[in-house]
Amino acid sequence: MTPRSYLGRGSAVALLAALVAAATAGGGCKSKDSSTDNGSSSQDDARAEAHDYYVQHVHNALGTCIACHGGTQDPTAPQFMATAADDSYTAMEKSAGLIAAPKNSPLVQYIHTNPNIGVSPEQRSILTTWLSLEATARSLEGAVAKAKTITDAYAQFAKCMNFDVWTYYRMGDISFTQTDSEGPCLGCHSTGQGSAWLSAPGRETFEKAQQFPYIQKFVVGKLNDKGSFESLVASNRLIEKANEICPPGSTSCHPRFGLPPAIYNAIEGFVQTTLENMTSGTCSAFVVPQDAGPKDAGDGG
Repeated sequence: MTPRSYLGRGSAVALLAALVAAATAGGGCKSKDSSTDNGSSSQDDARAEAHDYYVQHVHNALGTCIACHGGTQDPTAPQFMATAADDSYTAMEKSAGLIAAPKNSPLVQYIHTNPNIGVSPEQRSILTTWLSLEATARSLEGAVAKAKTITDAYAQFAKCMNFDVWTYYRMGDISFTQTDSEGPCLGCHSTGQGSAWLSAPGRETFEKAQQFPYIQKFVVGKLNDKGSFESLVASNRLIEKANEICPPGSTSCHPRFGLPPAIYNAIEGFVQTTLENMTSGTCSAFVVPQDAGPKDAGDGG
């Protein structure tokens, strides 16, 4: 007879009650800490997001670098890439120091001895975004905490706005852009009409652009597929205003105007540079993309 045969009905009930009591008191099997699981899951998701961004965007953007750094053209160059995106990602992970916060990574900061070889503005933008994702996911030194709400993000962008970068792109010239028949923009927006503050003093326009609601003329929030705040993106509201069509018979349309190409480029350049500097932690420095173009936005003071 097996030992189990000695357990009568009363004994089995007593044993079951004892096991239940032990589990209730914490002596039974313990479940995993849900907060730990959530933390690990969030980090895994962040790592996966960074990996996918490299595969989908960065690898193709760095296509011109693969010939030298993937061994097919110049085997004497440092080898940290491969033809296939996943292989290249793995090689970069194994190369010490490459995956780091943008301000610390040689992928962004290295200057080639050959002046004809460099990181283009487009490549710098994509690299900065990717490395910022990696730095945050891996909790690397220099990682910039990602804003969790649109309010925090606006504050982060405003704090990152650099007057030297503003001046570099001659953003103050926006105020002097001429409408077709009603004079320059500052004629109506010098005190913030229409949530656009465009006054003659460049410093004043800059400082107002750091405040809500004027900051929305430059950046707005982007939502993820769950409807939650994800990041800031260029709003292009000053650019798109020039393309608005006035309905026939309307008497409340904005004065028509054409945005000079230099002003268009200035707005795009300033916003993109500030977003990049914000995610890379280089807000306090005068950092503009290589080959950013002429400083002359060309339409006034």
